Amino acid sequence: MLIIFVLVISIFCQKTEISAQNYWISQTSPVQKKLTKCQFLDSLYGWVIGDSGTVIRTTNGGINWSAQPTGVISSELRDISFISRNSGWIISVDSSYKTFILRTTNSGASWSKIYYPDTTIILNTIFFSDASTGYVSGFNGRIFKTTNNCASWSECYIDTTGCLYLFPKNDIKFINSQTGYACGGVQDLQGIFLKTTNAGAVWFSSCISAEPMNEIKLLSNTRIALIGGDFDVGSIYGLSENSGSSWYYAQTTCYGNATSFAFRTPAEVWAVQSFSGLFSVNLDSMKPGTRWQCINTPGNIALNAIEFLSPTVGYTFGNHGSIFKYNPEVIGLQNNNNSIPGNYQLYQNYPNPFNPQTNIEYYLPDASNVVIKIYDVSGREVKLFNEGLKVQGKYSFSFNAALLPSGVYYYELNTEFGKLSKKMVLLK
Repeated sequence: MLIIFVLVISIFCQKTEISAQNYWISQTSPVQKKLTKCQFLDSLYGWVIGDSGTVIRTTNGGINWSAQPTGVISSELRDISFISRNSGWIISVDSSYKTFILRTTNSGASWSKIYYPDTTIILNTIFFSDASTGYVSGFNGRIFKTTNNCASWSECYIDTTGCLYLFPKNDIKFINSQTGYACGGVQDLQGIFLKTTNAGAVWFSSCISAEPMNEIKLLSNTRIALIGGDFDVGSIYGLSENSGSSWYYAQTTCYGNATSFAFRTPAEVWAVQSFSGLFSVNLDSMKPGTRWQCINTPGNIALNAIEFLSPTVGYTFGNHGSIFKYNPEVIGLQNNNNSIPGNYQLYQNYPNPFNPQTNIEYYLPDASNVVIKIYDVSGREVKLFNEGLKVQGKYSFSFNAALLPSGVYYYELNTEFGKLSKKMVLLK
């Protein structure tokens, strides 16, 4: 009986481990290099780029992948933009920190290399809206536009009234020929969003989070989602329902810096957490305040890019040439929770950055005495608020920092269940 019991427990544990991994199935890869970005043009054609000039392509919806020679052997390719099955562009930086663009007109069978004219500028994101018109940006935060397929470039004007600094840009997307968006930021300081409605002639900036955003998804004409993060804070997301005029943002609570995300269905979204070997998954369309699940990647491999072609066809790419395909036999994650948390929670303050007032929300699963403490970046306590006894429920606390200088602060929730803390930025 003891032997049978041990065998049953062993089988159960094995099944539990398998079930945690069976959302994704490993695929044969033609390369062993780190894969970082992907673009599927349609249900058949897709490209993935990565380290050491790596480009791989599928022409049958990911069933098979083949490597494409680029002539680049020592540079990590930074971003990719295809407008048709034949025409595409890739941006990168060589060993002397000079930005170059790879251009193809034959589906990647061959690439021509063009150096950006200003050799002092490091660029890492590119987007083409048609065969002639393209946009690039990077570490110095400036945005440049071409109207003659890279023959010449002009600098776009950025109105920094809404956000004062030219922070690095990580992604650019256009919803049509006139309306485009960009995002980026600096870790531990600022996440930024930009919008243009005149084909890039003028961009308007907004400070929307305390950490940089890495990727934009245009969900409709008015609904925009962003993903990003930091090495210590973890991944964060932002959502706007009004074309970027206002934002909600919060942490996913999953460790890692989210570099890419994709919707499997209108409700189910998967984000890859890069170095941490995790997925973060939301089952409520990224609605404000809804819960994210943290799921291990197969073998805890660092994954950097993800895309779904349909609810049953999806791919994710990562280190060591890893390619994983979504398992169509899995119906989807079960949403076995709702927006009401089962334990105590401290939410990200909003707005953030703020000047001088912000809101801090928290949830108590049962009655508790509550104390909120504010610390500066050196760990010195600068404010203490005794909220007294609170019954079960969700609460909002308003904090005014008119007498404090600009900088990074931490707010701490002290309850009978324990302590929770988060970071916020005061920007005057």
